[in-house]
Amino acid sequence: MQIDAKASREFQAAIFAVRALDKTLQRMIRQHVKAVAAPEWSKALDRRASTALDRKVIAGTATVAVSNQNVKVKAASKGRPLSGGLNPKTDYPGVEFGAKDDLATYRTRSRKGKSYTVTRHTARQLPRRNPRGRVFYPAAREMIPRIGSLLVQTIVKTIANAIEGKQE
Repeated sequence: MQIDAKASREFQAAIFAVRALDKTLQRMIRQHVKAVAAPEWSKALDRRASTALDRKVIAGTATVAVSNQNVKVKAASKGRPLSGGLNPKTDYPGVEFGAKDDLATYRTRSRKGKSYTVTRHTARQLPRRNPRGRVFYPAAREMIPRIGSLLVQTIVKTIANAIEGKQE
């Protein structure tokens, strides 16, 4: 999901304006956008995280990366594997999109040699399947327009303050 700068002339103008600014003003814009967007992104993920696994894998690894041309919101892209072995970097799809709760049926033998049938739920520990996402994608749909607006507002305000000679 992303905002296409080509679709909005105002958004495009703001991005081109940043390229023409002094390096210190560019840095101020990036720092301000990140300082405001990062906590908001974390809050949006926390609001949607309904289980402890959601909080550890998705909401707990939320980051925002800001450059002169874009703002990237990320989750599940940092950290070590959890104590049970789940690696957030590679195993996040099961947490975000859930899993179909399949049944596995097979025959086995007891210690005394008697044969019997076993039926197990193979994905009971994961939430039900949701192809539109449960935590990250709904939060991104809400926050991307807000962060785009914040970026443009920060650019305009920083340029206006620079013209007036104000320092923040």
